[in-house]
Amino acid sequence: MAGMIKEAFTFGLPKDAEEIRQEVFTLEQGFAPEIDLDEHDKEAWHVVLYLDGYPISTGRVFPEDPETYHIGRVAVRKKFRGMKVGSYTMKFLCTKAKTLGARKVVLGAQLDKVPFYKTLGFKEQTGEIFDDGGAPHVMMEKILVKPKYKK
Repeated sequence: MAGMIKEAFTFGLPKDAEEIRQEVFTLEQGFAPEIDLDEHDKEAWHVVLYLDGYPISTGRVFPEDPETYHIGRVAVRKKFRGMKVGSYTMKFLCTKAKTLGARKVVLGAQLDKVPFYKTLGFKEQTGEIFDDGGAPHVMMEKILVKPKYKK
């Protein structure tokens, strides 16, 4: 993948992120648009990665509590998969969460994406499978800031 990748963060859902999500989640994976777009979009930081000005991936991060942030709606356009774009997207989201005060990030992973998230240091929380929009998911977490001392 030759070219310059640039990330852009926006508070609230930008049009480019919405278009990528519609392409990946609605058209490709068959999720209903009303399941993809939700109330968290207004309170989340959204990242869009651009390759030479063309939007290629997106994701969002929002607080669950002051030290735990939730990453979600990570989507990479089909022709850019397998090129580390998803890894870059996740690294930008984790860094953003950390700058906002997160000590930990969590996400609901589609079961077939669990191995990908494990390569980035995420671990399954309980292993309990739950339904999200008709697809099986499992909650995962990653510690961003380790405690300095033990109680």
